[in-house]
Amino acid sequence: MKRASRARMFLTAHRAEVRFVLYFILFFIVLQVLHYSVRSFTTPLLVYRLNAQVSSRIINVITPEEKSYARGDMIGSGSFSIKIAQGCEGIEGILLITAALLAFNMGIKQKIGGIVTGSVILYAANLVRIIVLYYTLKYKPAMFDVAHVYVGQTFIIFIGILFFMAWIGVFSRSHE
Repeated sequence: MKRASRARMFLTAHRAEVRFVLYFILFFIVLQVLHYSVRSFTTPLLVYRLNAQVSSRIINVITPEEKSYARGDMIGSGSFSIKIAQGCEGIEGILLITAALLAFNMGIKQKIGGIVTGSVILYAANLVRIIVLYYTLKYKPAMFDVAHVYVGQTFIIFIGILFFMAWIGVFSRSHE
């Protein structure tokens, strides 16, 4: 009986936090289902154009001697190429901050502004990640797995968390 009472007290004392977590999970699942249901249609835009082509152009600005090119989901230079797989286009990070902002208690204009701003920031961060992975695989291939699995993914999550914390710090209802 005491456990049930403690659980009720906890839920009452942390109602807003519990609501946020439950809504976050719900929104994230819905967004993931939507994303995976249209993924085959969005891949040409998200992977090929917005990631592979843009990354290749940036690589050529940074190091023109690379003469990199993009073909579909591949970025290449000479006989070297790297593939941008589905899931590496950065959409999961964008879906995470979208779900978090939708679940957080703030005005609709702040939510929309946060989703747009956060998406742009995470897109830019993912381009940095792809470019770093390109150079890592080409010039330090032994470091690629560490850079891809641990550093790159942690970087995107870290940027997303920092953005979310900064955005809610400025625009949460307690500051209105």
